[in-house]
Amino acid sequence: MQKRIAIVGTGYVGMACAIGFAEFGHDVVGYDILPERIRLLQSAITPYREHGIAQILAKHLREGRTHFVDDLAVAVEGADFIIIAVGTPSLENGKADLRAVYDVVRRLGHIDLRGATVVLRSTVPAGTSDRVADMLRGKAELAYAPEFLREGSAVSDFLNPDRVVVGANSRETCARYFELFSHLKCPMLEMSLLDAEISKAASNAFLAMKISFANQIANLCDELDADALHVLRAVGHDRRIGRMFLHPGIGFGGPCFEKDIKSLIHVMDAAETSASLFEATLAINDAQPGRIVDVLRQEMGHDLGGLRIGVWGLTFKGGTSDLRDSLALRVVDEIVAAGARVIAFDPSYTEVTTGLRFELTDSALGAADADVLVVLTDWPEFAAVDAAALAKRLRKRLVVDGRNVLDADALMDAGLRYRGIGRRRAASLGLAETG
Repeated sequence: MQKRIAIVGTGYVGMACAIGFAEFGHDVVGYDILPERIRLLQSAITPYREHGIAQILAKHLREGRTHFVDDLAVAVEGADFIIIAVGTPSLENGKADLRAVYDVVRRLGHIDLRGATVVLRSTVPAGTSDRVADMLRGKAELAYAPEFLREGSAVSDFLNPDRVVVGANSRETCARYFELFSHLKCPMLEMSLLDAEISKAASNAFLAMKISFANQIANLCDELDADALHVLRAVGHDRRIGRMFLHPGIGFGGPCFEKDIKSLIHVMDAAETSASLFEATLAINDAQPGRIVDVLRQEMGHDLGGLRIGVWGLTFKGGTSDLRDSLALRVVDEIVAAGARVIAFDPSYTEVTTGLRFELTDSALGAADADVLVVLTDWPEFAAVDAAALAKRLRKRLVVDGRNVLDADALMDAGLRYRGIGRRRAASLGLAETG
């Protein structure tokens, strides 16, 4: 049955919800505190990059399935569901900043919600939803429905979830939310508000832990001149472990994993239970970007002063324009601090006006007009650059692949030296995966 859904917050979670629910056949109204963002969304200009998102949004705007307004009362008028998807960034002590969540809830408290169900989708620490439910008591029922969306593929993840999780204080509230996804075949998991909050934190912590595990194995392979891609492929084929998130590189960045783990550690400290596993996960990740500078020093004789180093990728991952907590930027800062000059290219950024400590160019080969090339983001177009063309530009003939996305054999055949993360330094074995 068609429902009217108000989305509060138009970041990547809010936009995935807005477009996803419209795709499911519901009527959607989006609201944001930023009038300029609303004006752009009304013209199908999205606040972040994701493949196909602008085209889908334009379709729903034309068909009248989706609208955007800058007035909260107008957005929630007549809504069956009000989805809260505002940001909860980290404070300096690691605690989640919940001011935006509580501000929305307080404002909703002054509006006649007429029986709407409020659904909190922002990532929040354990216990937050119970406090929000108390604030809404007598006004609306609350559900907590954690999102499991990857930036860069958030709409696709929303439309094709592994599971739908919802926590509430009544089975009826859970059932109402599940109706929005009734055509899906995935598991529908009903639980308490607290259980749903911890489920989200635990999921992100585990994925981050797998990345740090892969990087520790890769670092060992570097020291022993083994190939971490072969090792981790063997590990990942174990069905108990799985292959996803076992790809070594410069570590995880972005607005979610580090923030969510810090919030989880803060909750665990308050509960007086050990968070040592998650503290180690962050410590490994904090150290990993430094391996790029270590490799550069090994290959270039320890002194990077005066070198011109090309960088491919600035965003925290390919497929997105998000620079928040990007480890690529951290690596660039360390390279500059070591005395080298950096010329960088990222498909999402040809113009950045904030104070940069490096030069920005508008093509991958432009960034390769350097002594050395370093790859810091896993954009697929980087793998398509011709190795021979690259070899003509790199004066020191060295490529350091911090994401293991390039064809090592093709680069070495073109006469370049190749260093990946956890990759064998000699020519590869040419092993192909079978089965």
